[in-house]
Amino acid sequence: MTYRLQSRPRYLTQVAAALDQTQLRLSASFMHVPLPAPLEDWLARLRLLKGVPFSYLVPDEAMLPPESIRFFTLDRGWIETLADGALSIGRTLGSQPDLALSSLEAAAQAHAAPRAQSATPRMRARALGREPAPAPSGPITGFLLRSRLVSNTPGMGVSVYPKGHTPADHDADPSVEIKLLDILRYETLGAKSDVLICLIAGDGYRVDIHQPPEQLHYGIDSFETASGGTVHAEKKLHTFTKSTTTTPQGTSTVKITLNPDTVPVDISAAFRSNGRRVAKMSTLSDTLARANTLEALDAAEMGFEMTQGVGMVSFFKGGSQ
Repeated sequence: MTYRLQSRPRYLTQVAAALDQTQLRLSASFMHVPLPAPLEDWLARLRLLKGVPFSYLVPDEAMLPPESIRFFTLDRGWIETLADGALSIGRTLGSQPDLALSSLEAAAQAHAAPRAQSATPRMRARALGREPAPAPSGPITGFLLRSRLVSNTPGMGVSVYPKGHTPADHDADPSVEIKLLDILRYETLGAKSDVLICLIAGDGYRVDIHQPPEQLHYGIDSFETASGGTVHAEKKLHTFTKSTTTTPQGTSTVKITLNPDTVPVDISAAFRSNGRRVAKMSTLSDTLARANTLEALDAAEMGFEMTQGVGMVSFFKGGSQ
């Protein structure tokens, strides 16, 4: 009896080693076997939480109240368990499990997991008609946004930057490269839903959520109407200078030098007295031309000075702005 008890740990160790070797041999034999495309896509969608019931992601509504945003990092162990559960259909569960079949299942999962992970960027790229980004190698982060903006403003965009490579870092040090993280999933959870999910390949530090890009427009920075109807309006400009060089062959090149700082310009005179919210474009153009010490602005220069970007809100890891 004592001999058998002492031999049991040694036997289990030998079995475990044999199973490990079996799994290694199976994994090696699977190495060059392609995963069926439908299965690869299905597992990739699963890793992007497609088809996962919303109650699994947000068990209690209080965790995502109206007009709120929640950031998260995907637990790789949870995702692997989710995939393992999906691949467990038909698995033998009994008092005497089939060790050989268990090794085969483990090898198959080890074979499928990296291929499904590599396929995740293809899901969104295929829908957008783009080339897929590289497969994510680090953490996958994301956020859930619940707001009326989601249903009322379709087409909102998002830009995500890692720490140390945001536009603000570039402004502080022009040698710093601005980097955008790849978006793996960005969609509303239903046709009329007010909840949006975003999955990001990497550790997002700054998240910019903005209105649809097609909402670019002319704009000014301040507009006030004083008592008596007097208008005061101001536009902050990036002034610029133009210089022209001509080669011996007669080819002319125009060089534009942009002032990185903005200059406030009073444009009050450009507004009509009988329609105080209507601007006289010729007067406005002349005012902006004088601010740039030019005789006149062409259409491109006018558009450059007057076009404003869309409304945007930025969230930072550890806080918001």
